[in-house]
Amino acid sequence: MADLRLLAASDTVSRMLRDRGLTHLRVRVYGKHLIIHSGEPADRENRARLTQVGASRFRLDMATGDRWESTPYLGTTKELLSQLMDEFGFALAPW
Repeated sequence: MADLRLLAASDTVSRMLRDRGLTHLRVRVYGKHLIIHSGEPADRENRARLTQVGASRFRLDMATGDRWESTPYLGTTKELLSQLMDEFGFALAPW
């Protein structure tokens, strides 16, 4: 079962994406990761993930095909979502 803090963080990230008009994106919890993806489970496309590295600190990683590429960015979900939008907005656009 997912950590309650991660579930709450997932809800926060989902709400922030919706508020920014990115309604095609979903967030799922997988281990210590919040994975931002588009599509349904059968054709899901990973876009980015936030990996929990502390109680309320996360690391931003970007999807590159079927792998993950680390970034140097650490922070809260709010800080990293802003960074994601500013630096990697193209990765969140509808395909």
